Amino acid sequence: MSRPIVFLSYSHEDRAWAKTFADALKEQGLALWFDEWELKPGDKLADAMEKALRESQALIFLLGPESLDQPALFFELGAAVALKKRIIPVVSEGVERSKIPGLLLHMRHVVRRDPEETAIEVAKAVA
Repeated sequence: MSRPIVFLSYSHEDRAWAKTFADALKEQGLALWFDEWELKPGDKLADAMEKALRESQALIFLLGPESLDQPALFFELGAAVALKKRIIPVVSEGVERSKIPGLLLHMRHVVRRDPEETAIEVAKAVA
């Protein structure tokens, strides 16, 4: 795969939807860093993630009830801000606004729908 353009942040409880979404983003022509495609047995997770975060131009955060209290969300969000990356929040319907981290709450977000439909909207935002 060529240099990653987009880093996908998601909760592993949401793996099935995230995988379908990642496939749809790829179909939209985006180069994507998706952990299931990139990480190999024996890889050092922290090193691989740091490299991907640095090389990515944008980060997509899938925000649902299962992801909002995950430490990885805050680590990846902090890295995105520090590295001045474009941030695109994708928010599940029904997520309580008060649970969304303040930085993401004040950004225009994409409402999570069908993975293919959501991917089209996100791809337009990245372009």
